[in-house]
Amino acid sequence: MKGVGKLPLLMGLRWMGRGDMRLLVLEALKDGPKRGYEVIRSIRDMFGGWYTPSPGAVYPTLQWLEDEGLIQSETLEDGKKRYRITEDGLRFLSDREEQLTAFYEKCKRATSIEGLELLDSARRLGLAVLNAYIKYPTERLGEVSKILDEARRKILSLGEGGSK
Repeated sequence: MKGVGKLPLLMGLRWMGRGDMRLLVLEALKDGPKRGYEVIRSIRDMFGGWYTPSPGAVYPTLQWLEDEGLIQSETLEDGKKRYRITEDGLRFLSDREEQLTAFYEKCKRATSIEGLELLDSARRLGLAVLNAYIKYPTERLGEVSKILDEARRKILSLGEGGSK
């Protein structure tokens, strides 16, 4: 997964599916014990730096995995915890290899040249809409909304086997 590319900020887009963070944390622990911040760094490195999970996503996941017996923690002298994957955790990860592979493929697709070009087109469209909102008279904004609605319908119809 290293070096997949750079993914622009996708505010509001949920790109992770249910259980993906659990798999990423287990994958990060597969090569040895780590502290929480090291798990975060390891996941960041899996994505070539374009995604860094928040502590608010990782630490509850670590607790959940420990409650499920998929990882174990030990408290170090400095009071911080270090986590390691258990045999059950390795089995859990192995049983979901297809899910993890599908997740990685989705990430690769999003960071492909085609994906990045598509996202850049969407960014340029967003800037044009913002420019219209700022500069156009109020009575012209309805026309902009109609154009955007028509574009949305056409894009969605492509996924339904609509016209090319």
